[in-house]
This record gives sequence, C-alpha cells and structure tokens, in this order.
Amino acid sequence: MSCRSHRRRSIPRRVSAAAGVLGLGAGLLAGTAILAAAPAAAIPIPPSTSSCTYNGSPVGFGASNTTGTPVTVNCTGLPANTLLIVAQTSPLAGVISPSSSATSEADLSTGTAVMTDASGNLTATITVTATGGTPGFSALDKKAVCPPTQAQVNAGLTNCVVTVADLATTTGLNFGNIIYGTQPVPKRPTLVLKPSHIGKSGATVTASDRAGACPTPVKSTSRCWWGAALTGAPNTPAGVPGFTVLMAGKPRSNTLAASPAIYCFKGATAAACAGLPVGTLIGPHLSGTITVSRVFIAGIHEVIALEPNTTPDPGNGPSNTVRAVANLCVSALAVANSC
Repeated sequence: MSCRSHRRRSIPRRVSAAAGVLGLGAGLLAGTAILAAAPAAAIPIPPSTSSCTYNGSPVGFGASNTTGTPVTVNCTGLPANTLLIVAQTSPLAGVISPSSSATSEADLSTGTAVMTDASGNLTATITVTATGGTPGFSALDKKAVCPPTQAQVNAGLTNCVVTVADLATTTGLNFGNIIYGTQPVPKRPTLVLKPSHIGKSGATVTASDRAGACPTPVKSTSRCWWGAALTGAPNTPAGVPGFTVLMAGKPRSNTLAASPAIYCFKGATAAACAGLPVGTLIGPHLSGTITVSRVFIAGIHEVIALEPNTTPDPGNGPSNTVRAVANLCVSALAVANSC
C-alpha cells in the first residue's frame, strides 16, 4: 500500500496538549548539533536512520517571504505503522530552559499527523509560514519568529526547521532547514589574547571574546561564537569537533571552548538563567588557552581561531568555518618594545 493512502490530519489541539510532542528541545533541535557526523545527504536525528526530503532536498528548502510555502515531506526508514507529526518551529526550542517548554516555540497550526505505512514510509504536506504575508508564524512565545531575528542568529540559532517526530513518544526523527531569502546571517565573532605581547621563547595565552562583544541578552549588534550554539564546542558525544588555532600557518595547541546558547523561559532550570528575566537569550562565549611554542621571527603575528562545524545547517558548514583573528606581538623580550 502506498504511504499516500494513509490518513493525514491537522491536530493543533493535540499538539498543544502534549508537552514536547514535536521532539523539540534536547530531543530534537539539539539533534542539529548531534548531526555533526551525519552525511550531508540526510539529516536524521540519531539514533534514527531515516531519510527524508523536503520539497526534494535532503537538507533544506527555500520559503517565500510573502505567501505560505507548501512543503512536501517524503521519508523512508521510519518506524512502520506509526503515527508521526510534521510541524514548523523556531530554533529557540533547541536551547530553551526548561526543555519541557519547547512546544511554546512551535507554530502549532502547522502540525500535521501522518501514519507511516508498513514499510516505514511517509508522505505529508504542510504549509510553512511567510515572513511578511499570510499566514505568518505564530507561537505561544512571541519571541519565537521565523525567520529568526538578527539577535537570535547572532547567537547561532540560524534556521527555523520542519521536523518529523513520533507523536506518542515525542522522539524527533528527522528535520529540514527552512531557508528564507531575507533571513539574517551571523555577525563575525571576536578574539582577544592576554597577554598580547610575548617573548620569542613562547608562552601560553588566554583567549576570550572582546569585552562587550556578546552581551546578555544577545542583541542585533552582538558578535558571539555561533558555530555550535546548540551543544557548545568541542562536544565529543555530539560529534562536534574542537577548535583549530593557526599562527604563522602552523597549528597551535589549544584548550579553546565555546559555551552553548541558552534561552531562559518560565521556570528555567539552567544555572546561567538565575536572576535573569524570562525571555533572555544568552549567547555562546569563548574561553580557554593557546600554547605558542618558540617563535623564531619577531614582529606581529596573526593568530586565527577556527571553530569547525560539519553540520548541514546552511551557511554554517565546512566551507564556512567560524573564524576570528587577533594579533600577537612577539619580541626578543616579553615586552611591547618592537610592536
């Protein structure tokens, strides 16, 4: 029997009643970062090995800014004879605290339930909302918008998504990125080294953001580390690699790390949310050290910090590794006498 013959129905009320039913938060959008080891040809949420296309693409699709965009989702490798849900959500759901509030970031009106066939196939069509026309994205949390705001994108929440999840267990199985023509791109992060002057014998320097570059809450002008905002980096269990640091074209040993973004909602349990107003978005911050061994040429040297990202998020993959640069003065003595 074709999967098209299985029933399909809109269920916003049932979605609203089931906390986490879209597989959001830690169960779904955190999967975006977990996918670092996944091939670019598919975006299953481990341990699912499902394969889906969204308007023919396995990674993402373009959405209209003025009218609703019909999106046909075709999947294989899903649980057989199982009722699933396909819906649209804001990326805030991936970093919300508490994770049980993730459904507040979904447009419940887009929720569509579909029964897979005996082979685990699924076909469903939903309408992704427009940015400036009708229908527009509407979630319980008014800060949940599609596309994300410039501030949200600066915190690494680069794309809204269409998700496929198990309706009964709330387990996320697959997702596709929604790409709006007008969605913002993240602002470049900053890198500060202390001390900024070392001797030719080398030294270990600390690295951080520039003071005030990524304030809390994140703003439209913020410059945060955004390559792995859902889990932080490095994150070995999630498959997120560590930083690469280059100086004079050579890799340098480092302990650099970027914290994950956090969205503080009602009843937030994250320690970082203590004392902060509901609706506060905390951006990723850089910390750690860089070890510079003996340097034979004095002068100003560029230190380049690279945050590799192998996820399939558009504009945030291997060809667009997050990068920041700082100058390090190297002199015969560990003083600023030649720079």
